[in-house]
Formats: sequence, C-alpha cells, structure tokens
Amino acid sequence: MGCSDMSIFHELNHVKLNLSEFEEEPLSAFEQKRILKHVKKEISQRKHKKNWLRVGISIAAICILSVPLVFDKATIAGMPFVGEVIEKYINPNEDLNYSSYKTVVGETAENRFGKLTLNEVMMDDQRLFLSSTFEPAKNVHFDYQSHITPTVKINGKSYTIVGSQSIQLNDSMFTIYNDIELSQAIETENLQIQIVFDKLNFDKKIEQPWTYNVTVSQAQLLKEKKVHELNKTIELSNGDIVNINKVVSTPISTTVYYDLSKSKSENIYFNIQMESGAIEHFHSAYTSNKAGDLSYVRFDGLDLVDKPYFLTLSDFEGHSLYETPIPIN
Repeated sequence: MGCSDMSIFHELNHVKLNLSEFEEEPLSAFEQKRILKHVKKEISQRKHKKNWLRVGISIAAICILSVPLVFDKATIAGMPFVGEVIEKYINPNEDLNYSSYKTVVGETAENRFGKLTLNEVMMDDQRLFLSSTFEPAKNVHFDYQSHITPTVKINGKSYTIVGSQSIQLNDSMFTIYNDIELSQAIETENLQIQIVFDKLNFDKKIEQPWTYNVTVSQAQLLKEKKVHELNKTIELSNGDIVNINKVVSTPISTTVYYDLSKSKSENIYFNIQMESGAIEHFHSAYTSNKAGDLSYVRFDGLDLVDKPYFLTLSDFEGHSLYETPIPIN
C-alpha cells in the first residue's frame, strides 16, 4: 500500500522527548475547540480505501509518511491529537472545505470502553455528520472493522438510521465517522442536538454511553440551499410510473427525491447529466415502492451551480429507462 501526505499530528506520534520535567495539565473545552479550529484546515489528504454501507461494514486504511519537524517541548506536551475531518468521510480524494457549515465541539467523555472526543458536527439536507476520536481502554479490543454508533435527538425528535466508519490513526487512536439520516428536512437555523453513543458494533448496548449536548447552527447551509420543485410524473419504457418530487442542492450534496409507489419495480435510479453531456452517478440511494415511502439518490460533493442540469433514469445495471433528459433548472 502506498503512502500519501500526512498531518503533523501523526508525525508527533513518533517524536521521542523527555517530558518528565513538565507538569501535564488537561486542556479545557475552550482550549480544545480553539486548537481544533486552528488545525482542521491543516489535516492533509490521505489515500485510503473506503467502502461504506448505510448500516454495514466499512473498511479504511491510513498511511503515514515521516518528515522532519521541530517543535517547542511545551507545545508538544499541550497539543491534543485529533482525528480526520468530516470532509474526508464525504470524499477522501478531493480537497473539500466545509468550515462554514460545521460546528467544532472538542468535548471528551469517558467510560469503561475508553475516551471518546466529539470533534465536529455538520448538518446537510436531511442528514447529520459526526466526527469523533476514540481512544480505547487497554483491555478493549477495537479495530477498523469495529463500530460505535449513536442515538440522536434533534430538537427533541429521535433518529436512529446510522452509517458508520472507523479509521485507525495509530495503535491507540481511531477516527469514528457517523452519518444519520433524517426523515424530513429541518428548517430552523439553530438546532439542539443530543448525541448518545450507545451501541458497539450496531447491537451491543453500552450501559454508560458517551453523551453530548450541542447547539448547532445551520444558518449558512439554509441560506445557500436550493430547492427545485419538479412534481413531474413520467412513464418509463417498462410501463412503470415515477413521480419526481424535487431536487435539493446544498454546498455539500445534491439529492433527488422521488415516489415509486405506482411502480412495480424498485430498481429505478436517477443520475445527473451536465451541460457538456457528462454523467454524474449517485453515491448513495434508497428506493422503495411502498406507499408513503420516498425514494432518493444522493450525490455527495455535487453543488448545482447556475448552469443547465438534467436528470436521466436507469436501473442499477445502467440500462436506460427513459430516453429524454429531464431539466432540473
């Protein structure tokens, strides 16, 4: 496996210094937040394999490249090691920056399984992202195939459909990513969010869960979100009926919502065609022809700017189901 650039924090794991003459003091929550805000832009891109499912197995690998560094001893003694930023979960191969939409938390809780620091929280359209750093206790076995998942309440309403990914940073530290699906969009600017990490590997209940209560602003996200109401009903080449409700575009993603309740098949997906004719394929999807369910396909990292875009339909194997591209805007 090849190695790519690294953040300065991974390099510090290999620095050997005699710090016995210094008194170690824990960082305050404010200090942790301040340092996290400063260094999150410095966390560089890594090449790691990422295969993730909604509630399934996720695999990732991290490479480290050594470079010479010089730091003051007191700086090293007081500097916390942090995990990956949310952008690397969304797309590890692109230089994304969602600082305007994230809330830095930097709060640590501890139980018999170890220490868990909630680093960042970010809202998107009908989705919540979490980034945490986990330091397992000495007697706890944990690896990149292990998962820690939360129950989340947003403004008092519970959400439990959770995706998860664990990335090993070193022998005793992991980045924990979670994304939580919401049943509907939340339009209030300020959100009161309770995050209770209460499941290990999706089914083992944690008796003393890591718990956090945070206030998150999505004012900037709401300001930039675009909703394209289509409400268009079409008949496919196989006779199935699809109602395209809307396309929602944010700086983080674009999502197509549609109704398959009048279709026999659930094997119906949308892609987005650019003005040039290039096709953008979806990154995640949920399809159901059960009455009352709303299907969707999501394109992470795709923000529809002021250019013509079109929808195309196909089955999962890529066979076209509708000849004419459908204008979005």
